[in-house]
Amino acid sequence: MPSGPGHGGGKGRPRGRGFGRARKPPEDPTSPEAARGRAIGLLSRRDYPRRALKERLADSGFAEAAAESAVATLEDERLVNDERYVESAVAGRTARGQGPVRIAFELRRQGVAAALVAAAVDRRAPEWGERARDLRRRRFGAEPPRDPKERARQVRFLIQRGFTGDHIRQALGARGADDLDLDEAGFEAGDGDADPADE
Repeated sequence: MPSGPGHGGGKGRPRGRGFGRARKPPEDPTSPEAARGRAIGLLSRRDYPRRALKERLADSGFAEAAAESAVATLEDERLVNDERYVESAVAGRTARGQGPVRIAFELRRQGVAAALVAAAVDRRAPEWGERARDLRRRRFGAEPPRDPKERARQVRFLIQRGFTGDHIRQALGARGADDLDLDEAGFEAGDGDADPADE
């Protein structure tokens, strides 16, 4: 039987993150300049909020003081900006069909200040109900659900996407929401504090 990378029977390299392109630890873990250089490389591939970037530098082997100094310098240079990151992330996640509860959870988990997250989400408050309605229609069709089991299924879908009870009622329309019991469908006030999974 063949062995080696790509087959189950050989002693191939570990399949962890970064397989095939592991980076050497920094020669001087205390150097803010070296940490800044590593951070620039990370930012060239994607944007990062402050805390997440600092954590990546620490994971790369840099001392906390060097990582902090590098991130602070990049903030002064406007290459790291949490407010800009949040606006971009909210826009992107909204376009992918996520609701405000899920978006806020994900951004807070990355260490973004709660006030920044709340402000960005609240600016879109008038549109969340309509977005939930459009998402439900695209997934399940224009007609509101009549069957209780189907209604509960659609409610769970919207909860997992990160919409609130009010948004879900708007999404289901007057007919679907008149007797809607979100508790029976699995909605609780704390649902936004867990990491909802994509369906």
